[in-house]
Amino acid sequence: MIISYVQTKGGTGKSTLALNTAFSRHLGKRYKSIALVELDPQGTIRNWWSERMELGRNSSKVSFHHISSTQKEVFQDGISSIASHNQVIVMDIPGESTGKLHTRFACAVSDLVIIPMRTSTNDETAFADNLYPIIKDIIKVEPKKKTAFHVLPSFTHPQSKKSYLIEYFQEILPPNVSCLQAIYPTRSIYENFNREGSNLYEYAQAVKGNKRSARQASAAIDDIEEIAKTITDILEK
Repeated sequence: MIISYVQTKGGTGKSTLALNTAFSRHLGKRYKSIALVELDPQGTIRNWWSERMELGRNSSKVSFHHISSTQKEVFQDGISSIASHNQVIVMDIPGESTGKLHTRFACAVSDLVIIPMRTSTNDETAFADNLYPIIKDIIKVEPKKKTAFHVLPSFTHPQSKKSYLIEYFQEILPPNVSCLQAIYPTRSIYENFNREGSNLYEYAQAVKGNKRSARQASAAIDDIEEIAKTITDILEK
């Protein structure tokens, strides 16, 4: 199974979501092998992973793969090879204002496409102009993909009521795009948890002696676990 975090805009939290979803306890309990795949030529996760390996961190069931080519055939061969050795793939797709080769590929091959989006006019316009046309084209060719695309309300206020946010997106989203029954709140911890190649869970262990930091880490982990559970619930229906 392939899960992709896709958004044509940069800075929407895709990399943070992808790497922490891959390391979530929920996915770890359900799958024997998990591949974290980055298609971003900038290599944000690749650099994080390199630091992680240098420090000897244990990645358990998670393996990392970086595919930076702009050739469709390389994508296809690479993902096919990775899929043959892993039960689930979590992909981080770069923001693309032009071309959108990686975006089209991810939307076509993924079983589930998660689209982080804020409740902002800019995000909604970018989605309508850049990503939704790709989704429509793919569904025309492969109608069974109608249930594959889900918006994740992102950078929401931590105290916002989840049901209100989900209802908001359900009202504005076009046909064949649903709202995930989870949210991704704004939390300062997402800005610094990944120093020294750590994931949220390792960061939480490192700061457990600091009550404030530990509380923030616990809240962030709850965010990720809810997202991971919601994703697996959809995939396992």
